[in-house]
Amino acid sequence: MTDRRSTAALLIAFTALNFVAVMVLGAAFGWPAVLDEPAAVVLPAFAAAQGPVVAGFLLQTMLSVALVPIAIGLHQQFVSRASGEGPRLWPLTVAVFGILAGLTQTLGWIRWPLTVPGLAATWLDPATSPEVRTATEVSYDLLNSYAGGALGEYLGWSFQALWAVGIAVLLVRTRVVSAVTAVAGLVLTAAWGLSFLVGPFYPALADGVAGTAGFTAYAAWFCWLGVVGVALLRQAPALVDAR
Repeated sequence: MTDRRSTAALLIAFTALNFVAVMVLGAAFGWPAVLDEPAAVVLPAFAAAQGPVVAGFLLQTMLSVALVPIAIGLHQQFVSRASGEGPRLWPLTVAVFGILAGLTQTLGWIRWPLTVPGLAATWLDPATSPEVRTATEVSYDLLNSYAGGALGEYLGWSFQALWAVGIAVLLVRTRVVSAVTAVAGLVLTAAWGLSFLVGPFYPALADGVAGTAGFTAYAAWFCWLGVVGVALLRQAPALVDAR
C-alpha cells in the first residue's frame, strides 16, 4: 500500500512540477528556444536572470532524479508479488530504461547550475581577453552539444521514450487504467518519441510542424502520467500480474 501510494504521489508531483519548471525557464530564459542561440547570446541572458534560471534547472535535475524511484515503484506494481517468484524480464527491462532516462537526463541538466555560471561570469568579466572569451564560447558550445544535445536530450529522451512505451504496454496488460487511457499513452509516446529521435538527423523536420507536434504531445504525455498517478492512487493495494 505504501509503495503504491508513494509511486502515485511521485507521478502526480512529477507532472505538476515539470510544468512549473518549464514555465519558470520559459519566462526567465526563453527556454527551450534559447538553446539554439550562440554562446554570445545565451551566456549574457543566463547571467541576467541567473537566480530563477538556476532554480528552474535544479528543479529539472531533481525531476530527472525522481524518474529513478518512479521507474522502480512502477516496476514493483507491475511484477508478481507471489512469494518466491522472481521478476519477469519485460517489466524489469522497462524499469531499466526508466532508470537510464533519469540518470542521463540528470547528467544533462546539471551543467546549468554547476558549470554554466562560471562560463557566464568569465564571458562577462571586463578583464577577460578576446582570446579567453572566444575559448569560453567554444567551451559552452561543446558542453551544450555533448551534455545537453547528445547525453541529456538524445540519449535521455530515447531511454524515456522506450520507458514510456513499456509502461503504456504494461498498463494495457494490468488494466490499472482504462484501455483507452493506456492506448492514448502509446499514441502520445509515439508522437513525441519519433519527433525527438529523428530531430538530430533531420533538423528541418524537428524545427517544423512535426517538432511542434512532438512538443505538444510531450506536454500531453506529462498530463497523462498524472492521470496514471491518480488512477494508481485509487487502485486496490495489489495490481494484476503482468504476464
